[in-house]
Amino acid sequence: MSSAVFRQLASGGEAHRPERLFRAAISAFVSLTRPTRREIAQLDDLALPLYPLIAAETRRYAAAVLSDCATPPPGLLRRLTDEPAEICAPLLVRSPALSDVDLIGVIARHGQPHARVIGRRAHLNPAIAALVRALSAQAHDDEQTAPSAGSASEADVRDRLRLIMSAANTQAPAARQRNEKPLPTVEAASAILRKAVFSSESGAFEAALTELLGISSDAAREITGFPTYGELIVVLKALGFEDAEAFLLTAAVFPKLFSQRSAIGFFLERYRALSADDARHRLQGWRDGTSAPGHADQPVAISK
Repeated sequence: MSSAVFRQLASGGEAHRPERLFRAAISAFVSLTRPTRREIAQLDDLALPLYPLIAAETRRYAAAVLSDCATPPPGLLRRLTDEPAEICAPLLVRSPALSDVDLIGVIARHGQPHARVIGRRAHLNPAIAALVRALSAQAHDDEQTAPSAGSASEADVRDRLRLIMSAANTQAPAARQRNEKPLPTVEAASAILRKAVFSSESGAFEAALTELLGISSDAAREITGFPTYGELIVVLKALGFEDAEAFLLTAAVFPKLFSQRSAIGFFLERYRALSADDARHRLQGWRDGTSAPGHADQPVAISK
């Protein structure tokens, strides 16, 4: 199915029916044998602004149909895995796009209900399986012991989680170690990016991104060379840019995407729907080298 399907679905005629539009977009995407990066980005761009408007049943539908997809849109995948376990269970049990680090992150954010579902995955990493068993044992103990004993058990599980994450980082290449360089203030970032985007010097904007964010020059080129502005707005949201300034910079980098007035409204919906926490999480992955713009987080080996 052509990527033109997504452009047709995003037209104004369906905008007042978010449930139907969301389901149609998901159905069109999963019918693609090998979705391109552009098509993956287009689904994120379309689905995320609609996400707050759709019912739990539609989210459950999305989790089910995307659970066998090798390359689901990363933004939508994260939103779905943060749903209650009864909604996102198909993804937690089957999705090949969820790496060991992804699964640990889900357990860290949501605890025992999600861990119990993850425990049903085939070929689960033994370290994660041990964590799931520890959480299950904790839940059982909490039902039979005083709150003080339960608190100690929770501390043990958190310590175990930190050890697993430490093992992942120890085995990762040096490029994957956490980049703790502080991000600039929005005022400083604004001045630098404004100057760079209107510079006549080739590559000035990418060089500014590299310096500001502490990312590789290849990652900076991926952000500006992406088919849509989906990766750039992750950066701008993580830095704390307001809507108007974010639009100015995005339109300067991607002028052809704003040839119609309706595209401005769609940008604002997309930008406002993007969670600052999600943006910072994705940006940190780019800075660490654990993921790259345009790709879901890459798997990191965990010691047994």
